[in-house]
Amino acid sequence: MVCFMAAKVNLVLDDEVKEALDDLIPAGERSRFANEALRAQLTLVRRRLAIEKLEALRRAGPHVPTAEVLLALRESRDTE
Repeated sequence: MVCFMAAKVNLVLDDEVKEALDDLIPAGERSRFANEALRAQLTLVRRRLAIEKLEALRRAGPHVPTAEVLLALRESRDTE
C-alpha cells in the first residue's frame, strides 16, 4: 500500500452540493470521495490544457498528419 501525505483544506460548497454530499456519502468516506472527484476533474483540466498547447503548436508549426501524431503517442506510451 502506498501512503501519501494529506493536507487539511477548507472549501466552500454550494448548499445543494453540501446537502447531496451529506445525503449520499457516509461521513467517514467524504474526504476520500472529494479527493477522488477532485483528482478526476484535475485530470480533465490537465488534458484540456495539453490539448490547448497542442492546438497552439499545430497553428504555429508545420503541418503534421494526425496519423503521424497518433503513431508517436502510441510509441511513447509503449516506452513508459
